Amino acid sequence: MKILALQFAALASLALSFSCEKVIDVPLNEADREIVVEAVGRNFIGESFVLLSKSGSVYDDGGFEKITDAVVTVTDQDGVEVIFTHDPLNPGKYIAPTFEALPNSAYSLSVVTSEKTLSSSSITNSLPVLDSLNYILIPPGFGSEDTTFLLFYNFVDNGDETNFYRIKAWVNGEAGSNYYIGDDVLGSGQPTSAPIFGTEIKGKDTVHIELLSMDQDTYKYLSTLSSNLTAGPFGAVPANPVTNIDNAIGYFGVYMVDTMSIIMP
Repeated sequence: MKILALQFAALASLALSFSCEKVIDVPLNEADREIVVEAVGRNFIGESFVLLSKSGSVYDDGGFEKITDAVVTVTDQDGVEVIFTHDPLNPGKYIAPTFEALPNSAYSLSVVTSEKTLSSSSITNSLPVLDSLNYILIPPGFGSEDTTFLLFYNFVDNGDETNFYRIKAWVNGEAGSNYYIGDDVLGSGQPTSAPIFGTEIKGKDTVHIELLSMDQDTYKYLSTLSSNLTAGPFGAVPANPVTNIDNAIGYFGVYMVDTMSIIMP
């Protein structure tokens, strides 16, 4: 795996290869306006959604136009169809309060708008399981005037699958500005312990961690999204991320998610 921001291989505790990236606004190529899709399925009831909008100019700061009149459906491998209805309180967002993604399953997405029909597919692996969270104390002077903690998450990779992961962290209910993606190329089937770099954690903070398993197409999208940051002023011209949706920008990803929380001393 190409390390995008921070090489973790030097840490003996790591079995997987991970990268840490800032959440960014994607700079789109100057072209005709396109439909932008963020379609997320999760294994918790009521937490799946589809966001639909239209892209603007690269230099347009006015925000993307929301699409509120689409017909959105997700169908599983057995042909069971779930309709995602538009949420009037959140323009451009479509929800299905009863939808629950299942492990080792296949899903297809259909989005019908007044202009075009979009389609995509995503598969799930087994449910990942967080074993524990632990931490080390960082004294003042190492990037902070206060005593902080470096938090580690621990789990065992499923060696019977090719796995791709994303890690998300919240501190006191606020989502961190970094996200972490990686695969099991260096440690398939092995125990893994990896740190949450770039997230400041202090005493008495409540930290919530999500371990998300995703398919390869979703991983490719997030990786190419991140590459827009790492190209640099002398690198390649930023391009639209690799999408798994026909006739649109964005992605459809169905995640298997495990969570764990800790209150720091």
